[in-house]
Amino acid sequence: MKRAGAPNASENPPQKRTKASQACASCRKQKSRCEILDVRPVAGAPVVIRCHRCKVLGVECSFETSDLIHFAPKAVSASTPSSDASSPGTSTTLVEPTSSYSGLGALAAAAAASSLPTPIPPPLNTPTTIPARFGIAPEDLVPNASTPVWGPGYKASRVSRVDWTAAPMLAIQEMVRCPKIDQPIDIPSAARLSDILSGAEITSLLDIFETRYSPWLGLPPARLNNTNSLFDIVRCTIASRQLPLSRRSSAAPRLQKLTEDVFVSELFNPQPSLDSIRALLILSVWTPISGTGAEARDGRLLIASAVSMAMNLQLQNESKRVIGLRAEKPQKMTEIDESTHKWRLWMSLAVVESALCVGTGRTPVSHLSPLDHDMTALSSFPEFTLLSVRDIRLGLAAKVLHVCESALQLRLQRVDNLETFFNKMNDLTYTMEGMSRLIKPLYVLTPLDTFYSQMLLLEYHACLVLIYHHALREVRTTYERDAPDTPWYSVETKAGHCISLFWGREALINAEGVLTTFLSVTDPTLFSSAPDIIFIMIGFAATWIFVSNFTLYQMAGSNLGGPSEMLQTLTIERLHQIALSPDHAATRCGHVLAALMTAWEKRKPAPRDPEMSECFIHVPYTRTNHPQVQRGPYIGTQATEATMVPDLGVAIDPLGPFPDLGGAEINWDLFMDDVFWSTFMENLNSDAGSVPVVPLG
Repeated sequence: MKRAGAPNASENPPQKRTKASQACASCRKQKSRCEILDVRPVAGAPVVIRCHRCKVLGVECSFETSDLIHFAPKAVSASTPSSDASSPGTSTTLVEPTSSYSGLGALAAAAAASSLPTPIPPPLNTPTTIPARFGIAPEDLVPNASTPVWGPGYKASRVSRVDWTAAPMLAIQEMVRCPKIDQPIDIPSAARLSDILSGAEITSLLDIFETRYSPWLGLPPARLNNTNSLFDIVRCTIASRQLPLSRRSSAAPRLQKLTEDVFVSELFNPQPSLDSIRALLILSVWTPISGTGAEARDGRLLIASAVSMAMNLQLQNESKRVIGLRAEKPQKMTEIDESTHKWRLWMSLAVVESALCVGTGRTPVSHLSPLDHDMTALSSFPEFTLLSVRDIRLGLAAKVLHVCESALQLRLQRVDNLETFFNKMNDLTYTMEGMSRLIKPLYVLTPLDTFYSQMLLLEYHACLVLIYHHALREVRTTYERDAPDTPWYSVETKAGHCISLFWGREALINAEGVLTTFLSVTDPTLFSSAPDIIFIMIGFAATWIFVSNFTLYQMAGSNLGGPSEMLQTLTIERLHQIALSPDHAATRCGHVLAALMTAWEKRKPAPRDPEMSECFIHVPYTRTNHPQVQRGPYIGTQATEATMVPDLGVAIDPLGPFPDLGGAEINWDLFMDDVFWSTFMENLNSDAGSVPVVPLG
């Protein structure tokens, strides 16, 4: 990985490290890779470098006290927080925050960076300006004047709201994140698993993990014997959520503490084992349910560390080695199997990292080669063995995420490039639709891992929602920046496609597809082992449906109709049904969506005549030659009944043209307006205190 780009030369650039000081003292001692991925700001003091490895381990870094590498703090501006864009190919960026630069401020900076015109766009640089350490509290979604949408240099009169849609998955993730308890609980220490669990419990938890958790990773079952390694401890810690509540409340906190202790010591090992890498992979996917109120680690940092360790072991080259061994030494099955095992671990690492990073603003470290993708094709589709099914699922997930990442890199630089942007984005979505021929029937065709293959379909729909969300945001930000006199939502292609409705309709259909797939599982207990990212995807999809409801009300004062609201209600009920504890991701996701539903019910306007409301299923997305139906302008939700037009509450004619809004003042922000989010956060925060932490008992 390249090191973070230096600040502008005119802003007191840091001294370069000498050749004799290429790593901090801790990394030199352990002969480990030392990388500087970000900086830790301190108000009124120089920003001191800390290497990535020491930060993840939570140990002191010699760079903190070194005089060699320092960044001089910039002048603080309350209204224009800034961020330095990294150079092309750089995976991280040094950010200099202001005193009010936290949470959503980072997202606003990301939005500003991607919205400002640039000659040659660095597609992946914008998201990487969001340091994970800042975090995003739910209340950060409420905009304020110190977090502009366009950033420094843009006209202050245009700063009307904060655009956190630049990293939507990160925003949902931070809302779902369980709040940290200021006063940590004192937990008795333990030296080994047997100090906490009986032998029967250890065996049972290892078996549960390999049966219900490993399939999510696409990896074959691992050994069940306990060696008290980090791998065994992590598996028991994560699977302990399946213990009865009384037993879990006493065992889970001690297991998490043991995991933290062993984790730190194991990471100092200059030659990590495959089991250690797999342990880090597990910790990045599942947050332990312990009830301690401890701050959860950033899964993206954990998976980046695991990928870095795997690259040190050259796992990224295993596909080439396997193919070579099969061609030259087919008789050496042991060697081939060992290399194939390493390749599967590399595939799982890459797929998980992409899933955790997509839509959050972080660039994955890992990259799959064409040979990696070719390896998945070696598992013949009709041969449904356990390994072949998981190989197929890994390969399909990798392709879906690759296309999704490619779509999120596309930028609409100028309004003149709309046609090209529209065609390229549609080409990628058509590629996704082509892969659906393999994804949709997979869980029906195979008797193995049926539930996990069905969840691949959920991830597929979620990625499509993210793609359409990004496409709409690019059109909105570009037109609002470069052509403010042209309503972005009415922009059409030369073929007559109204882009906002064309892509908005597809986003809505796929958002409903996420919830439908989630609700179609007949045994909801299977979701007790679901990774946290699954609930983030569900939360994002449900939010998009709320958005669609709001937008259609703004457009025509009509109900969305169809299954949307029922899908949302059932989703909230199921999330609470499958939740294992107050700090389970399912619980938090259900809480956020319930608060969003409450706020929306209070905010949405009632139709003038409920009997006139129609199901808004056929969303128009192209102009036709039909004569335009004259409609009065839609009046905002605060208008009195006397000022409402007679047609209010009637859906737009599916075969008619785009409605003439007559210059009405309408907020067309596809992620709702500031007043809505303020109402939402009031509901969310007022209920936050009612979610207790699991007692130690």
